[in-house]
Amino acid sequence: MEQQATPQAPAFGRKIFFLTPSFSVRTHVITFLKVLEYEVYTISDYRRAKSYLRIHHDAILYINTEAQMNLPSWINFIKAIKEDAVFNSTIIGILNEHLSPVELRTLTENRHIEAGVFHVEGQFKAIIPPLAKKLDELGAKGRRQYVRTICMSDSSARFLWIQDGKMFTAQIVDISTASVAVLLTAKEVPFVQGRSEIFATIQLGQKQIQTRAKPLVVKPSGNNFAAVFMINEQTPQESIQIIREYVFDTLEVAMLKTVEGLAIDKTNYAVAAEDPRKNVFI
Repeated sequence: MEQQATPQAPAFGRKIFFLTPSFSVRTHVITFLKVLEYEVYTISDYRRAKSYLRIHHDAILYINTEAQMNLPSWINFIKAIKEDAVFNSTIIGILNEHLSPVELRTLTENRHIEAGVFHVEGQFKAIIPPLAKKLDELGAKGRRQYVRTICMSDSSARFLWIQDGKMFTAQIVDISTASVAVLLTAKEVPFVQGRSEIFATIQLGQKQIQTRAKPLVVKPSGNNFAAVFMINEQTPQESIQIIREYVFDTLEVAMLKTVEGLAIDKTNYAVAAEDPRKNVFI
């Protein structure tokens, strides 16, 4: 097969979509990729895929070809995406639980599949290193080390701390598993600046996390100030998991809103599996 150049990665990384993933892949692969700080989403219906790709350019799309259509139909679907200028910045890969030798050869020889062909075969932990390596080669993270979500529309996302017997409450601007940015008034700034760390509570909905937060930077933001705190590395993993779930749940809701109301893909990709005359393996 002809060697393909690795597409140039955007500075802020790529969104990674998994199309029709199995329950096991969702549980054992996608969940772990979130722990590794890749920005991942799932699409449950192939008819919705183009809506996402039309808005989110430079994405990576991993398809489970065992669901919803037969393999020749999926190859027609892949070809339609890669040969349409609207979608051709999308990088396509395959992630199946099972692949026969014939299917594996067909997919690996397909010039449109640049993000690799992975078949789990029940070895979920073993698939993570090569999959992560491929994502890194494609610049999935870009310059980012952690996935962040904006919280300004969530009034329940609060940052609280006590100093000199007084309780302070600040709106969270954005958050990752490594740091949190909050909005402070001018009166609150002196209670943050110059401190090596503060004992803080991060409130996300009904859940609260206690941590030691280290102030990194305080800078003007409109009529207020934005302060960024590093979340202590000794914060329990259970608490970090709460933050991670919040981050990805919030991003998933925001992602769904971007395609709300868009029409589904009505293209007929079907190919009768028993008809050998249809040459779709291009």
